[in-house]
Amino acid sequence: MNNCNRRSFLKASGTAGTIALTGLSGCVGGIGGGGGTPTLSLGWVVPVENFATLMSVPDLQEQVPNLGDAYEFESVHHSSTPEGVNALASGETDMTLMTTVSFANAIAQEAVPDGITAFMTDFWDAHDDYYGISVFSGADSDITEPADMEGKKLGVNATGTGIHAVYVKALTEVGLDPENDVEFVELGFPAFTQAIKDGRFDVGVYPALFAVQARGEGFTKVYGSQDFFDPYPFAYNVAANRTLDEKGDAVRAFSEDYVSLLDYARNNRGEVISAAASHFELPEALLDAYFLTDNDYYRDEVAMDAEALNGVMSDLVDLGFIDQQRDYSEFVTTDYMP
Repeated sequence: MNNCNRRSFLKASGTAGTIALTGLSGCVGGIGGGGGTPTLSLGWVVPVENFATLMSVPDLQEQVPNLGDAYEFESVHHSSTPEGVNALASGETDMTLMTTVSFANAIAQEAVPDGITAFMTDFWDAHDDYYGISVFSGADSDITEPADMEGKKLGVNATGTGIHAVYVKALTEVGLDPENDVEFVELGFPAFTQAIKDGRFDVGVYPALFAVQARGEGFTKVYGSQDFFDPYPFAYNVAANRTLDEKGDAVRAFSEDYVSLLDYARNNRGEVISAAASHFELPEALLDAYFLTDNDYYRDEVAMDAEALNGVMSDLVDLGFIDQQRDYSEFVTTDYMP
């Protein structure tokens, strides 16, 4: 079993509200090298939040029916979804986690030889009953609503991404110019909370995992994505078409395991949190504060929804993140779902 020896993504420093966050790179883990059994390699960005990363946790691999028999599994950490696209294009990975803009751009630019297909949704954003990607300001900040961001510095992991679009949508809706009325500062998510406390920027946009820290610090929630978007599938497990052609049965088995593990996690949440915390060197309190609660994303619809996908892509065309609208139904499939 090929276990990752650089798994440190978050380091605990006191309580969940004062967790110091560090990065990972090049981490590969899971079952591999099984002779004639095909290996599926998956690129991901955020552990646990990208649910398929749990497939690399040894204790959880024992809970799925196909891993080790129908396929072997490797996971590869990337700093962003565009990096994941590059790995898929080069053949380093068979599958990768993509979000709205990276998926659309990979298709438009024909970045991956022979093309790509999204075969399963990782999570939805902007659902009214679950976490929506949110913007926070400091605990004593006077920035309490989107209009207050005028003239301010806005922290983002990377511009031109689906996360960045959460800013641009809100700014546009309240009559601000995203290019001239604010300044975007790029920084990795793990450093956001300290950057706000140090005054490097005034607000930060937080995925679910990192929002635990913002809430722990008493930060002010300025708005959530559901204030400006209808619910939409944000992140997808995407395979190179060559993978589907050559390893289709393995992908189908992987999808069955994914759904099985999601059901297992709902029924054995504490056990899964403990195993994932140990594997990724995450504080259990951090995972317990959001994973599979209403502070997590909506995960109940795993099959790709082409209509909902087309809807958010239309919004992203209007916002200038995507050059042209297209029908994405030809780039998604439900054929590999159990």
